[in-house]
Amino acid sequence: MQRRNLRQILLVAVCSITTCLLAACGSDNNNNNTPPSANNSSGPHLVTNIAVPNAASPAFSFDISFADHGRYFLADRNNKAVDVVDTSKNQLIAQIPGNFTGIGATTENSGPDGLVGLPGTSTLYVGDVNAVKILDTTAQTLTKTIPLTTSGNRVDEGCFDPTDHLVLMANPGDSPPFISFISTDTQTVVTQLSFPGSSGLEACEYDAGTQSFLINNDGTAANPDGELDVIPASSVLTGHPAVTKAFALGNCSPAGLALGPNQDVMVGCDPAAGNPLITLILDRTNGTLLSKLPFGGVDQIAYDATSNRYFLPARHWTANGIAAASGFTPQMAVIDGTSRAIVAQIPVGTGAHSVAVDGPSGQVYVPFQAGSGAFPNGGISVFTVR
Repeated sequence: MQRRNLRQILLVAVCSITTCLLAACGSDNNNNNTPPSANNSSGPHLVTNIAVPNAASPAFSFDISFADHGRYFLADRNNKAVDVVDTSKNQLIAQIPGNFTGIGATTENSGPDGLVGLPGTSTLYVGDVNAVKILDTTAQTLTKTIPLTTSGNRVDEGCFDPTDHLVLMANPGDSPPFISFISTDTQTVVTQLSFPGSSGLEACEYDAGTQSFLINNDGTAANPDGELDVIPASSVLTGHPAVTKAFALGNCSPAGLALGPNQDVMVGCDPAAGNPLITLILDRTNGTLLSKLPFGGVDQIAYDATSNRYFLPARHWTANGIAAASGFTPQMAVIDGTSRAIVAQIPVGTGAHSVAVDGPSGQVYVPFQAGSGAFPNGGISVFTVR
């Protein structure tokens, strides 16, 4: 009996020493504020928070993000730059200047805003006030400015058509709102389309299957709380772009957009106060509603083909699932592409409304403003996809 107790005591001592040694070997990766339990969670979980200079005061003002070839890019207004993160090390490695406006009087007067990267290249199209800026991400330089307006409003979100070598960029704050189609071969505007009566424009995607651009329209006379507009690429190529279909979205107030598997397209909603927070999945060929999920309050959303999952950071999520003007408890929903079901909800930082997935590393990037708990300072959170 005494020998057995002695063995137990020795075993506990050895385990305690081992635990201490492992803890000592761990480090705060580049002051990234990694929570102690971050790497011990099952399912999608927080890995680390990457610090961004000058993100505390004023509150971090950022917009759209993009990931490709081991790099994550973020529109950073505080630093008037595009931030670059090495996704293999989760380190901020550069801030590319572009003579950006920075934080203006309102969001509509601020930049940088939307980012459209050409996958596999070093070319990045960036929306700014009055213009689109083209960056070389390898040389980390501004290579061209394309003026689009003189209104003092921003060029916001966009999308890329690799088939026809076109980038669509939207001017949601102009009157009327309009979109521009830019040739990636000549880096010039080839045609534009105005949206009279629209209350604004949001995210867009190019669908290779239907050879069409899809864009969220904030509101029209027919659909005051939003619709998903379809613009065939063939109409753009003739110089006469036109909306040929408009899918009504109900009380959605659409923001984010992501193409999923098969013919699915997800519309992320940010409805007015008092309405249920929802996310819609439609058949992108005909607008048929395939799923209506009880989660919303989002801006940018993303689909990752590697994990077959959607990621939706919701800065305006509330505990009761009803849209409100305050009292937010930001969360990120993870949705399975096959079942169209929510598989996880994870806390995210204050103001989280931007997301990009680095498929090869299996990591999700979500910038945030200073908050509390695991998100005390403005920066970029890194999560696992599973």
